[in-house]
Amino acid sequence: MGAVISVIMATYNRGRHIVPSIRSVLAQTHGDLELLIVGDNCTDDTQKVVRPFLGERVRWVNLSERCGSQSFPNNAGIAAAKGDIIAYIGHDDIWLPNHLATLASLFDTDRGLDFAVGGAIFHGPRGSDFREITGLFAGDDAPFEHFFPPSSFAHRAHVTDRIGIWKHPQNIRAPVDADFLLRAARAGLRFRSTQAISVHKFAAGHRYLSYLVHESGEQERMLEHIQRPRHDSYLQGQLRRAHQAGTFMHVRHLDFDQYPTGYFATANARVKGNLRPNLITLEVPETLLQDDAPRALDWQLPADPTPGIRFVGCNPRPRILIPFRRAGKAFFSVTFFHHHRLALNALNLCVNGRSVAVSMGVAEEKDALYMTRAGFAAPLAKDDYSVITLRLSREQALRTGRQGLGVGDVKLQPIGIDVKLKHWWAGLKGRTASPGNTRDH
Repeated sequence: MGAVISVIMATYNRGRHIVPSIRSVLAQTHGDLELLIVGDNCTDDTQKVVRPFLGERVRWVNLSERCGSQSFPNNAGIAAAKGDIIAYIGHDDIWLPNHLATLASLFDTDRGLDFAVGGAIFHGPRGSDFREITGLFAGDDAPFEHFFPPSSFAHRAHVTDRIGIWKHPQNIRAPVDADFLLRAARAGLRFRSTQAISVHKFAAGHRYLSYLVHESGEQERMLEHIQRPRHDSYLQGQLRRAHQAGTFMHVRHLDFDQYPTGYFATANARVKGNLRPNLITLEVPETLLQDDAPRALDWQLPADPTPGIRFVGCNPRPRILIPFRRAGKAFFSVTFFHHHRLALNALNLCVNGRSVAVSMGVAEEKDALYMTRAGFAAPLAKDDYSVITLRLSREQALRTGRQGLGVGDVKLQPIGIDVKLKHWWAGLKGRTASPGNTRDH
């Protein structure tokens, strides 16, 4: 049977979208395992979703205090674990069926090994060309330089007795997973790679507002793809591509000492949508202004940024957060920019998942860019944030050697308020797209 492996899945309010990751654990060829699903004080229906899976091999724990990261759930899982080996899986990641078996084989043949690491592919949002591969290494120096996501590694249960538990994200400079790995490396613990890709990583930090707009289509498709006879060929193709593109073993540790304590915890919470601007009832015309806060792979700042403009990243379906609520419709007017006039002829977008008809203004040239305003009416969420999702054409998307679509201010007018639309633009006080007053969700 081999070693008993305790798998810890930290989760927060992902509901039914956690199911593909659970299935990938239960499909492991290494049968001697337990899965501990640990909620970071979940307040949604996650407990109801996981209930059909509960039994001798699957346990559910929901913490009474929220940490805002995987640290507290991981520590609770380690404390409750029955196995000699601890493994982790993100609640949005997918394992190949042999993942745990390949890790267990390293531990079985190397009694002095502390960490076993499988190869992992970081997948960008669907339709993007973002791919990075990590976890395939031979030298002892790799853990000091390269980052391996928790979904890719396992360690002996006694490791935390030597290096300590997972730390609170606001008390450290590095992200919690990088901090855990670096403490292990600096303590002299031994790492080995399986030399095989066995993890598909769908990082929430690469998906803007991923904790506000939950999706699992990518994970469902990957579970299905793994069953195909040619999946091994697909992995080899991804490996060749990573070598050619320079994205093989490309995920490296930063110099975390130059960042303030808690910086990455706050930045990651903003990107994922856990830390959001205050939600305001839309009662009068409002304007959102673009700032330079991170937006994952959705929006980026060029090397020579233009104030008030963000340009699309490699995600062809970028999102815009609308921190206003209203029991009814609002009229939107959004400024867009592009280097080519034709790219501003039409726009495909949806608000809160529903497609809307968009009227495009006449594009005018301004500072080497063309600019236009897109107008549309759509209902806002009554008691929650709203999200605009663009579906970029090939001309609008980011391409090699060419900037994609740019976005400027977003104006909102509550429909039903007696303000003439042709006059309401003037004299408005703009709000930034990420106001300083925020709420943790």
